[in-house]
Amino acid sequence: MNTPFRFLIVLIFMLSPVTQADEWRYTVRPGDTLIGFSQRHLLNPADWVKLHRHNALANPHYLVPGQTLRIPLSLLKQKPAPAELVAVSGQVRAAMPGEEFRQARIGELLATGAELHTAENSSAKLRFADGSTLVLQPSSRLQLDTLSVYEGGGMVDTRMRLQQGRSEIHTNPRRDTGTRMQVITPSAVAAVRGTRFRVAAEPQATREETLEGEVALAATGRQVGVAAGYGSVAAAGQPPAEPVALLETPDLRHLPARIDRLPMVFDLVEQANAVHWTGQIARDAGFNEILLEQFSHKPRLVFGDLPDGSYVLRVAASDANGLLGLDAVHAFELHARPFPPLLLYPAQDAVIRTARPEIRWSEALGVSRYHVELALDSEFREKVLDQVLTERAWPLAQALNPGAYFLRAASIANGRQGPYSDVVRFIYKPAPSAPDLGQPTMTFGANTLEINLPAPPQGLHYEAELAADQDRKQILWHGESADGRLDMPRPDSGRRYLSVRLVEADGTFGPYSTQGIDVPRQTHPEILLFLLPLLAL
Repeated sequence: MNTPFRFLIVLIFMLSPVTQADEWRYTVRPGDTLIGFSQRHLLNPADWVKLHRHNALANPHYLVPGQTLRIPLSLLKQKPAPAELVAVSGQVRAAMPGEEFRQARIGELLATGAELHTAENSSAKLRFADGSTLVLQPSSRLQLDTLSVYEGGGMVDTRMRLQQGRSEIHTNPRRDTGTRMQVITPSAVAAVRGTRFRVAAEPQATREETLEGEVALAATGRQVGVAAGYGSVAAAGQPPAEPVALLETPDLRHLPARIDRLPMVFDLVEQANAVHWTGQIARDAGFNEILLEQFSHKPRLVFGDLPDGSYVLRVAASDANGLLGLDAVHAFELHARPFPPLLLYPAQDAVIRTARPEIRWSEALGVSRYHVELALDSEFREKVLDQVLTERAWPLAQALNPGAYFLRAASIANGRQGPYSDVVRFIYKPAPSAPDLGQPTMTFGANTLEINLPAPPQGLHYEAELAADQDRKQILWHGESADGRLDMPRPDSGRRYLSVRLVEADGTFGPYSTQGIDVPRQTHPEILLFLLPLLAL
C-alpha cells in the first residue's frame, strides 16, 4: 500500500527568534530575573531550574539586559488565539469541530479545529494574531490545527491544513518577533524567509510561488531555495523541482477602463511560454473579496454578470509546470445597465428601399424612454437624427438621401441612460424607377416580333410582358433582357400592351411602364399569287 505523502510548509521568519528545535529566543530586558520570567511565562514556574541548565547560566539570579534566553516551547504558557474572518465573498461555509457547516460570517472568530470551504467564485480572508493574513481562493478547503499565543504575546503559533485548492499568504507584516506559521498540504516542507507567497494543494503535487522574500522548499530529504519571482513543484513522493522563474506580469495597458457589455470580455496579449491564464475580479486591489474567477487556455477571459460599479481585474499566466506567474491588475468601471434595446429594423447590413422607414426596437424591461441616434458615420459625429422617445417605433418624418447610415439606441431608466446598443449599418437605395420606353423600334417578321428599348442602366435588366389587355390579366409573353432587345413570337393583329420594368441583381424591381402596340394584320403573298390568274379571266 502506498503511504500518503504530506506537504508541511513551515513558515519561519528571519526576524523571528524561534528555532528549528522548537525554542523561543527571548531578549532580556532591564529588571528581568529568571524566576520572575518563569512566573510570567512558564506553565510551571519551578521550571526556572530547567531554563538555568538549558541556557548554562553562570548566575541564575542575574540576567544581563540584551542577553538571549532560549526557552523550549513545551515549557511556555499558551492561550487560544482564534483567527478572525475579515472578508467573505460568495459561498463560504464554516464549521467548528462536531458542528454542521453553515454560511460563514464576516467578523466571526474561528478557533482551533474549525474548517473553511469556499465554492466557485468565492473567497475568504483570515487574519491571525500576529497580523498575518491568508486569502483562501475559490474552490478550496482549509482546516485550522493550532491557533495559539504564548504567554505575554511573545510568540504566535499558527498551524493550518490546506486540504484542497489555493491560498495566498502574507505573513507577519508587522515583523513581530516570536512568530511561526505552518501550512500543511499533501507533499513537502517549506521554510519561509519571505512575507508573501502562494501555495496550491492538488492530489498529486503542491506548487509554491514566492512573491516576496525567499522560501526553502523541502521534500524526501532534499531542499531548494525559492527566491522571489521563482516557483517550484513538489510532486507526491518526489523531491521539489529546481526553481524556475515565474512568468512576467501580463501587459494589461490596452484593456478598456470602461465596460458596457455583458458578459465582460478581456482580450489579453500573448505571452511567451504561457499555456494558461487565470483571471479574478474583486472590488479592491487587495483582492480581499474575490467575486469572479475564470481560467482559459487562450489569452481571452470572459466573465459573467456583476452589478454596475468599480472593479479590479487581476491576471496571471501559468507555465507548463502549472506555476502561476506574477500578476498584474487593471481597474475598470462596469456600466452595462439599463440594458440597451435590440434593434429590430432595419437589420444589420440591410438595403432598404423606403425613404422614410419606420425604425423599430425591442422593449427593455423597466425602461421608460429610449435614446435613438442615426448618423452618416460609425462614430456618430455626423448625426442625421437624434431623438428621445417613449415608443418602440420611430417613423422617420425626414426622407433619407441614398447612402449608408448607422443606427444605435440606448435605454433610459430612473433618469440614467445605459450603454448604446451595437451599431446597425444599413443602406438606403431607392428601388428602380419606371423605365422610359421612349420610342421603341419594332420589327415584325413573318413569325417574330423584335422590340429594341434603350439599354438599361448599369446593374439593372428589363423584365417585360406582352398582354392582350392593359391590366395584364391575359399575358401573351414574358421575358427578360440585359441589353434592351426583346424577342418574342409575333402576336395576332390588334391592340396589344407592352409592360416593362427595371430589376436589380438582388431581385428588387421598380414599377411597370406600359405602352400600347398596334400589331398590323399580316399579309400572305402566296395567296395573292394564287388569285392573279383568276383576276385575268
